[in-house]
This record gives sequence, C-alpha cells and structure tokens, in this order.
Amino acid sequence: MEHQALHDALTGLPNRILLRNRLEHAIQMTRRQAGFPALLFLDLDNFKAINDSLGHAVGDRVLLEVAARLQGCLRPGDTVARFGGDEFAVLLPCLPASEVATAVAERILETVQAPLLIDGRELVVGVSIGIACLCQGAEGPDDLLRNADVAMYHAKEQGKGRYALFEPRMHTAALARLELTADLRQALECEQFALCYQPVVSFADSRITGVEALLRWNHPRRGILLPGAFLALAEETGLILPIGRWVLRTACRQARIWLDQFPSDPPLTMSVNLSARQLQQPSLVDDVAAALEAAQLPPAYLILEIAEHLLLDGTSAIVAQLARLKQLGVQLAIDDFGTGYSSLGYLRRFPVDLLKIDRSFVQGIEHSSEQMAVLEAVIALGKTLNLSTIAEGIELSQHRDRVRQLGCDAGQGYYYTRPLGERDMTALLADVLSAVAPAPAPGRDYPSLARSSGAPQ
Repeated sequence: MEHQALHDALTGLPNRILLRNRLEHAIQMTRRQAGFPALLFLDLDNFKAINDSLGHAVGDRVLLEVAARLQGCLRPGDTVARFGGDEFAVLLPCLPASEVATAVAERILETVQAPLLIDGRELVVGVSIGIACLCQGAEGPDDLLRNADVAMYHAKEQGKGRYALFEPRMHTAALARLELTADLRQALECEQFALCYQPVVSFADSRITGVEALLRWNHPRRGILLPGAFLALAEETGLILPIGRWVLRTACRQARIWLDQFPSDPPLTMSVNLSARQLQQPSLVDDVAAALEAAQLPPAYLILEIAEHLLLDGTSAIVAQLARLKQLGVQLAIDDFGTGYSSLGYLRRFPVDLLKIDRSFVQGIEHSSEQMAVLEAVIALGKTLNLSTIAEGIELSQHRDRVRQLGCDAGQGYYYTRPLGERDMTALLADVLSAVAPAPAPGRDYPSLARSSGAPQ
C-alpha cells in the first residue's frame, strides 16, 4: 500500500508525492555538503496527437518507453518521477554547476526524440524541458517545482524540442501570462472581442469577391490586441473553442446581412480561420452547421481557412473531419500555403477548394527573379489541381501586377485596404458593390481599393 501511494501505477516511477519528499531532503542536504540540487520538468511534445489518433493503449506504451529511456539517462542517485499525463520530472540531488543539469537535459532530448517502434509503426515524440537550480539556497521544494514548470513553458514557447534554464524574468512573464489568461476568460462574457474584415479582390475584374473575418480583442487596459498577442494562449487553455464559435456565429450573421444589402454575381463569400484545437474538436461540424442555420447563410458562401502546417501530419481523423465539412457544403481553403510541405500528393489528400498563398512569397517579387519563379511554381501547382489561388500580402501595385501576370485568381492586402470594422467595411461595399456603380474595365481597380495604407499587421 505504501508503494502504491508513492509510485505511478503505469510506469512504476515515483509520483509527485515521493519526488517532493526527495526534493525536500536534497535541499536540506545542501546545508551539510557542497553542491546543490537541480530539478528538470519535462512535458512531451505532440503526445496528444498520438493518443487521439492511435488510442490510449499505444499512448501508454509510449509513456512506458519514455520512462525507460529517462531512467537510462541518469545516475543511480538521481530520481525520475511521473507527474501524470505526459509530464515527468527529474531530480539531480547534488551538482557542482548548472552546466551539469543542462548536459543531462541535452542527453534526455537526444534520447527521447529517437524514433519509437510500436506495432511496426515508427513514432517520434519530442520533449520540452525546464530546469531550475537551487543556486542561492533560499528556494523551497514548491519554489523549485514552480520555477522548473515556468522554464518548461518558456521552452515550449520558444519552439518545443528544447530546454530552458529558469531566470527570474520568466517568473514575471508567467505572472503576466496568468493575468492575460484571466482577462481572456472574461473577454467573451464582457463582449470585448470584435471582428475586422479585409476584402479579397478578383484580378479578372477588380471586384470584391469576398471578405476575411479577422479577430481583434478590445482589451480594457492594453487597447486593441491582434491575434498574435493572445491566440496561442487561447489555444493552449482551450478558450479558443468558445471564441471560435463566437467568430463563426458573428461572421456568418454579418455575411447574411451583406448578402441582403449588396446582392452580387457571384455572391460575396465570408472567410473564417480555424485553429488546430477547433479542427480536432468532434463538435466542429455541428458548430459550423449551427452558425449557418442561425444566420440563414447558404453553406457555399462560407470559406473555412486551415493553416497549412495543421494538415502536415495528414492523420485520417483530420481527413475525415475535412470530408464532413465538405459534405456540409462549405468551401475549404489552405491558408499560408507554401510555408509547409507543398506537393501534389500531399494536396490530393484534402478536399480543398482554394489555396491562399503566403505573403512571404509575394514580398520582394518586384526585385527578385528567383522569388518570381518560386511564386509562379506555387500558382501553377494550384492550377494543376483546379484550385482557386489567392495571393496574400499585396501591398504595392507591382505586387498586384506581377501576381496577376502569373495567373493568380485574386489578391488580398494593404494595397487595397487595411482590415476594416463592420461600419467601414459596409461603406466600402456600398461604394464598390452598388447596383448603380459602373463595372470597372478588366485589370483596373476601383479608386477606393487602390490605397496603400502602410505596413502589414
């Protein structure tokens, strides 16, 4: 019974209770001998994807193999413990210098990241590691645990698959992160989110064919925050799910309003971005269907954009999810196309309708023939698969002209307009989609869509 109370049932490793006892003992020993303890906090990268796609039985075998590999990296007096889920901790009780802890972390990274062979399937699991050392002797067990955890999250934020040594500034950043998380939880309830809209312009006749909904957070103290300031946190905490549902409902409702106000041929489309967490959610199709039904919006007028890197693992679950969305009748677009692994074989697996070419392929084409050649190949790839192509990041008339010459179908960017609020976007649509407005000559822009408005956000 004592062993069960102090050890993990799956791996047989010490649990957090026993680790904390040993950590407290190691701290007390620093008063009697030279050296100091260090604590490594480990979190497996991409373990959830393995668990969700291959099942918990395979996930348990991965955890057992990782536990064995960790034990093989350590000295007899060291302790490796399982904290639960895919989290582990390593106690190095007596070190002469912090460099020893970082050397152990490097050895663990190399060992854990080596491919696993389970049931004839090769799996790769990464790990992120936070390191906290008792260098000043003032920290207690809970302080070291907290500091190692904070350093681990810092390692994940830096790109995963690495280690980070705790620094006091990380604690300040962690407190700010906690504050932002609390603010984020209140943002929906307090109606602090808003949508901006950016038009998509056809190169064939310079007409607006659709708009993309872009999320903004009107933070009560920090002002307007762009998605880069909070979406990763929303994804990590799961708050992206209610936020995503709000975006879908709001965008569909606005699309219905504009369709009624500005009938056009073809009708205006609304593009909405999906996050990784949303794409993995079983209720996604129901959420989309509910938003369409509530707005009375025909599914064909909604475009769901999925960032290319989210499709790279190509799991059957993702393919099935996209197939269900297509059966609903919506259009699917690959966003940031070209930044991942783009190939005919890869694209044929997914039932997509549009490719949104990443802005990095457009920037600099007015000066670089090599950049032009790459962009031409990307556009040709889309046309080979009969997919519509949209170039993002159109900021100059040279961008528009050269992308159009290469056969791209449409463009989006600051050359036309910055993202606009609902009122300003309505005014713009009234200007360019008015039934009494004359049709523009092919290849020309409406004056209101030919403004360059500064650097992209």
